[in-house]
Amino acid sequence: MHTILQTATRLGSARRSMHALLLFLTLLFANTAQAQEWHYTVRPGDNLWDVSTRYLSAVDYWPKLQALNGVTNPEHLPPGTKLRIPVAWLKRLPAKALVLAVQGQVQALIASTNKRVAVDPGLFLHQGDILGTGPDSNVTLKFADGSRVLLQADSELRLAILNARGQTPFVETRSRLEKGRADSEVTPRTTGAGNRYEIWTPAAHSAVRGTRYRISMDPATATSRLEVLEGRVELQGGRKTRSIPKGFGTLTETGKPPLVPVALLPPPPLGELPPLVSRVPIRWSFPAVPEAAAYRAQVAPNERFDLLVFDAVSSTSSMRGPDLPDGNYVLRIRSIDTRGLEGSDAEHRFRLHARPEPPLLVRPPHQGGVVEKPLLFEWSEAQGAASYLFQLADDERFLTPLLKQDDHRQSRLTVEQPLEPGQYFWRVAVRDPTGREGPFSDPQAFRLQAAAQMQPPELAADRLTFRWGTAAPGLQYDFQLARDVDFTILELESRVSEAQVSLPRPDSGVYYLRVRTIEADGYVGPYGPVQRIELPSRNYWPAALVLLLALVLIF
Repeated sequence: MHTILQTATRLGSARRSMHALLLFLTLLFANTAQAQEWHYTVRPGDNLWDVSTRYLSAVDYWPKLQALNGVTNPEHLPPGTKLRIPVAWLKRLPAKALVLAVQGQVQALIASTNKRVAVDPGLFLHQGDILGTGPDSNVTLKFADGSRVLLQADSELRLAILNARGQTPFVETRSRLEKGRADSEVTPRTTGAGNRYEIWTPAAHSAVRGTRYRISMDPATATSRLEVLEGRVELQGGRKTRSIPKGFGTLTETGKPPLVPVALLPPPPLGELPPLVSRVPIRWSFPAVPEAAAYRAQVAPNERFDLLVFDAVSSTSSMRGPDLPDGNYVLRIRSIDTRGLEGSDAEHRFRLHARPEPPLLVRPPHQGGVVEKPLLFEWSEAQGAASYLFQLADDERFLTPLLKQDDHRQSRLTVEQPLEPGQYFWRVAVRDPTGREGPFSDPQAFRLQAAAQMQPPELAADRLTFRWGTAAPGLQYDFQLARDVDFTILELESRVSEAQVSLPRPDSGVYYLRVRTIEADGYVGPYGPVQRIELPSRNYWPAALVLLLALVLIF
């Protein structure tokens, strides 16, 4: 009995001591800022020791955890209740960064082996590894909390700290950008402090908790630039911190505080860009943005922009794009101000369908005139073409083609169809052996003219007269008479307003003649067919006799 009483006394004393200790610890930790805590939801079967073993850096923290949460029975925790756990008590475990996408030449210096390796999607990087991109190269990393960073061309990023707080959502990601550009999309922090996402440069230190921003470092000028697209960024430089809100940016020189933030330029208007592109290299043109000194264009296969297949800067709003494989793409363009700060993005989705490429149109030439019939069309022979698609229309949009050939096998086509004089358009596309049809060539225009219908020349004793057709109002004609078929030795060259020419009788012999039409709008057509005439000798010419001579068509 005495032993039982002693044991009971000791238990009572222990309980009083424990209650006193719990009261002391409760008061000690009552003021722990909730912003520094993680709230754990108790699951069935949990006790304070298991929770401490699973999540805390040392199991000895359990009395403090009991005191902080006022737990009376550490062996039985009611499921569904919340335990407040200071982030500082949580285990710190190494985290990894996953390579999501790679474009071009990207390498990593692995800290554990001090060896360089080629970076491919699926590779895990660890604390201390250094990532480097070459020209026209980029890589996207995904961190343990889902945050992403797009490291762009000619950049170097060191993964300084990659930690996870036990099996909790708290992650600490700290990187150092030695040079180049990085575009970060940081997962919002909904659980309070403990999460850290920071990028340092030699000139500045940025810290965020859920935002999207760009940061760059130019070693040549020792200048870092920051542009905030979503949320807010705390930027420290030269022992001064500035809070940069959404839509603003700033510059920081090494050893100096950040400049006063300025508003980023608005996105360029891209509404007039076509959704279908059928030519490579691609070209874009859009209205200029006031105050823009340059523009950056980037192209990606999808809206996430994890991988850039094109990234370039232009000093004008007319930009020459890349030569890409056919497919669907997203373009984003932003303005760059005189400070080098890049503004908000404008996005445009487009589909590239440029293959098989159309042939070069040869004949009739663009804006040329045609008088011969039947019409002959010629184009270059496309490599790998199984057949061609040909269209002829009298409107540039080809709404109602006058002629369609959907399976023509040669690179020339003769059109016998009668057509009225006027302007026409033609185009050709290629079909490859798989049946894939490429885009049509740019329409090529030509003007069909009625050929001058030469009447038999009238030869008198001292005059020679040529007539052709009936003159139309506003038309003029160029007439040439030559000794040679190449018209290098001209006997007469004259522009007339009537459909006839009369000239002093030339010497006997062979002559060549041709006529072309100048229309009322000033358009000069091609010369018509060359014709040959032979004048007899004067010795055999009866006086006062008019003779109709024969014309011979040469070509």
